[in-house]
Amino acid sequence: MDDYFQSHTIAEINNLLNISNQSSNNENQKVNDSSNKANSFFDIFHVRELKEEIVNLKTDNANLKKENELKLSIQQMEPVKLDALIEKKNAELSKLDKEINTKQNKEEQLTTTISSLNNKVDELNNQIVDLSEEINYESYGLYKPRYEFANSSTYKGKLTEVRSNQKTMIRNEIAAEIFEPMTMNGSSAKGKSMQKKNIKQLLRSFNGECEAAINKVTKSNIETIEKRINTSFVQLNKLNEPNGIRLTPDYLDSKLDETHIALEYALKKEEEKEQLREQREREREEKKLQREIASERAKYEKDETHFIQVKDRITEKLNNTTDTSEVLALKHQLQELQDKLNNIRERKEKLQDRAANPTAGYVYIISNIGSFGKDVYKIGVTRRLDPMDRINELGNASVPFKFDVNALVFSEDAFSLESSLHTYFKEYRVNRVNKRKEYFKIPMNKIKEVLAKHKELTFDFNEYPDAYEYRDTLYIEEHEKDKQSN
Repeated sequence: MDDYFQSHTIAEINNLLNISNQSSNNENQKVNDSSNKANSFFDIFHVRELKEEIVNLKTDNANLKKENELKLSIQQMEPVKLDALIEKKNAELSKLDKEINTKQNKEEQLTTTISSLNNKVDELNNQIVDLSEEINYESYGLYKPRYEFANSSTYKGKLTEVRSNQKTMIRNEIAAEIFEPMTMNGSSAKGKSMQKKNIKQLLRSFNGECEAAINKVTKSNIETIEKRINTSFVQLNKLNEPNGIRLTPDYLDSKLDETHIALEYALKKEEEKEQLREQREREREEKKLQREIASERAKYEKDETHFIQVKDRITEKLNNTTDTSEVLALKHQLQELQDKLNNIRERKEKLQDRAANPTAGYVYIISNIGSFGKDVYKIGVTRRLDPMDRINELGNASVPFKFDVNALVFSEDAFSLESSLHTYFKEYRVNRVNKRKEYFKIPMNKIKEVLAKHKELTFDFNEYPDAYEYRDTLYIEEHEKDKQSN
């Protein structure tokens, strides 16, 4: 085969050389003819054309000579060298073909892999439930409870009932079902037994995913959790379709119902905890009030006893003297003592009224510009005899600066007044979720307008509190900046 290829190639080269030589001779003849023609028939009108033709023919002749020399060099090569060159080129060509095939195969594999991965990504995206999608649910409407039970114990009972019903559904083969009976080794009984085992595994998987989802449910992600449970239901049924088994829609509905009950149960428990904390705080406040009242009463009674004793001694002196000037002095002393006794008895009476009236107290409106900024006010209530005791407690450790008092309003029904203010300013709440947080971002004139409607109340406003600590801190910071800049 190689001999044939070699002889065939050399023959072709010889043929090309003969043709090239003949062409070269023909071109040389044309050049000579043109030169003779130019000399014999010199004509002024054809000189330019003839010269151009001569130049072109000479150029063609030179190119043909170069081509002829190249072909001649190939012809003169030794057959062994020519064979080696041909073999080398064939090897290079074969190598290139292999590389091309390898890269084409790799490209096909990568294309297949990419397609498979894209399909997997799409599948996983459909499965993923992004819990970071927790949005501000208030802008879309608050979560509306399904049951609205009065207390957490009722929710707990309902949750137990739903879970008990689910166990009954599993026991009665209602939670999952065989929709396509199968045989195993030709036996229907063995096939059914196998499918029941698969149902057990199916329910275990679904219940596990539901439990994990329900444990994370909140008001803000309830829809996401429902989607997660629905997705799990669809995917597990799809995976078990070849096994002829599936979860039932009734069992899915029961799980979704459990999700809402679990959420509402948790919310109710948190609400009750908050109520309990609030109640305990009121009880602590009431105990402090009673201690204050008892202390004040003891003080008034001690002063009253003292003044009565002094009054009795002065009265005795008055009865035993006839000196006009002394009588006048003693009567003056008696009047002063009686005024003091009247004042003490009036205070004792008010103190008794405070003790007897569980709603009497102070509504305080306070601010903390250093901690919360401008126009943020806390509107609260205290029954303490001195409301500043309570206000100072609020600023002890929870905030970096002390609270400043903008208004103190005494009311016989302080809790009702506080509640009405909270209701009126509900749109200005800083925390729209927890109604027990008593902070409002509102201009002071709005508060003054509302309180002005209560003609029975007497109060003073301090629109521009001192905020000593905050303003001194600003001064120190500014002073330090000036030092650094200098």
